[in-house]
Amino acid sequence: MNKKKTLIGTGTLFAALAVLGGTLLQKKIKKNKNAQEILKNDTYETGNIRTFGTLYLNGSKQKCPMDLAKYDDVYEYMGEKIEIKSSDKSDENKLAWVEINDNNKKLLICDRNILKGMSWDELNNQNLVFGKVVIIDGQKYILRLLKGGDKKKDDVDNEWNRYIVNEDKLSGLPISTEFDTSEKINNSNLDKINGENNSLWHWIDMCSLTQNIKREKSCIIRGFYSNTYLNDVKKEVSYKTVGYRPVLEAIN
Repeated sequence: MNKKKTLIGTGTLFAALAVLGGTLLQKKIKKNKNAQEILKNDTYETGNIRTFGTLYLNGSKQKCPMDLAKYDDVYEYMGEKIEIKSSDKSDENKLAWVEINDNNKKLLICDRNILKGMSWDELNNQNLVFGKVVIIDGQKYILRLLKGGDKKKDDVDNEWNRYIVNEDKLSGLPISTEFDTSEKINNSNLDKINGENNSLWHWIDMCSLTQNIKREKSCIIRGFYSNTYLNDVKKEVSYKTVGYRPVLEAIN
């Protein structure tokens, strides 16, 4: 009887060890998968689209806007706390970003405005203009706005001109056409709307706030009539046609 009990106990021990081994193997596979995912996220290819991260307003997750013609589903800001957190399980709540790998400068620029009707001051009060550190899906970034210059041809640290307009014709990004850069408006504007540049960046009929300040009380906005369009608005005033296009700068 004692021998039988010993055999049963030994079998139980072997079974336990097998279960433990399987659990450890699963954890190892999961760890390797996570490592592969991190490695994948560290690889940036200019012009590639990456879908991840979710917008939260006052702790409530938001769908990514899909109406990129009339912007009817772009949420109008009402003073909420703005956060971009790790990816929600639902694809409809994930944001779309354009990868930039520029002389080891790794950026993820949102391909559209995800909010409208907020002022520059309201974003700045939440450290969303010049940037704050965030962690999304285990990766660390600076969440900020694009640098938009202070005049159309200003190419000194002007990220809007370099990436959106693509003045330097960077490989992987659409080259601007005459239709993209012209501020002339016709009845349909189909050449602008359906152009390769707007199809990637969605700038027509919706300006984006930038970091830049023009005079003490004004800030620079870009986009709307053309991808080169530049204007300044009062920092404390919100406009329904001015939106929030976030940028993530990778931290090594």
